[in-house]
Amino acid sequence: MKKYQKQLSQESGLYFFHVNKKLKYVGQSKDLWWRFNGGYLKKGTKQHVNSRLLNLIETNPDEIEVLFVLMEKELLKITETLLIQKNIPEFNEIENPRRERHSVQKVIGRIVTESNRQWTFSEMRHYLYEGWNKRVPYDHIDEALADYKNLTNHCKQSQKRQTLNPKNKL
Repeated sequence: MKKYQKQLSQESGLYFFHVNKKLKYVGQSKDLWWRFNGGYLKKGTKQHVNSRLLNLIETNPDEIEVLFVLMEKELLKITETLLIQKNIPEFNEIENPRRERHSVQKVIGRIVTESNRQWTFSEMRHYLYEGWNKRVPYDHIDEALADYKNLTNHCKQSQKRQTLNPKNKL
């Protein structure tokens, strides 16, 4: 990593941990060099680091590939969120549909809004299940659909008719 210090120092961007071509974690930093040198590569770091990822680094360093994408600071959070919600990396907790019902609801709202059409619960359940390659179970998606109070924050819906509609027509 030392040889990349000049390229990463004071550069903002996303980083991606892969093992055997499988995405394990997506992260963001306003200074990629500081994040890695003072975080993931430093023993006993005080920085917040994902403990499962740190364990992977310590036990299987030769199996890990890290990719960096430089990006403007203003785009970091939204891009990271979208990538986590789409790819559901195993080690991400926050914004991960695998772990958070609210994240599933955000994705549902985004799909309904972008498509600008009505969806049935059944259509959405199948679309998400297949889109996430069966890694988020039906019952987890169903819990998100059944949570009227929080789902309403992301789209209009009818529990009785089991339909989803955009909040505002585009």
